[in-house]
Amino acid sequence: MKGHVLILEDDIGLSKSLSREFTDHGYSVDCCETISQVEVSRPFDFAVIDLRLSGGGFGLNVIEPLRTNSPNCRIVVLSGYGSISTAVEAVKRGAIDYLTKPASFREIESALLGKKLVSDPEFRTQSLSEVEHDHIDFVLTKNEGNISRTARELGLHRQSLQRKLKKYT
Repeated sequence: MKGHVLILEDDIGLSKSLSREFTDHGYSVDCCETISQVEVSRPFDFAVIDLRLSGGGFGLNVIEPLRTNSPNCRIVVLSGYGSISTAVEAVKRGAIDYLTKPASFREIESALLGKKLVSDPEFRTQSLSEVEHDHIDFVLTKNEGNISRTARELGLHRQSLQRKLKKYT
């Protein structure tokens, strides 16, 4: 066995697909859809954590308890909402890497093993919408996923912020 992997992902299809891939490659796997399902007391060698979970769950909140009980656990955060601010926050909390979806099994396994695949970087200027999204992501991360607090800090109505967030999914 190559190691024990935690997959914290609310997309059932992606979770099952990753679970099959990891199992086929010699890993044992635990899949969870919510933070409350994660048994942090179990030892894990690796963890693949979704940044935003359905029901308002914030995947970064499971990193510290995981690192406390499995200090050598190598954690990769997956996000469909990739931004520099959330990537920095994930690494500050103890993740070794941050990948944006869609990410292949090969990319995820390579990141977990510290052998991140290098893609051909392409410089491009961000659009105003992307800059807005990054800033909202930064404030939301700082507020640990709390929509109401983030809306107040950004000077928006809560529903307006939720509409903006839906637009980015």
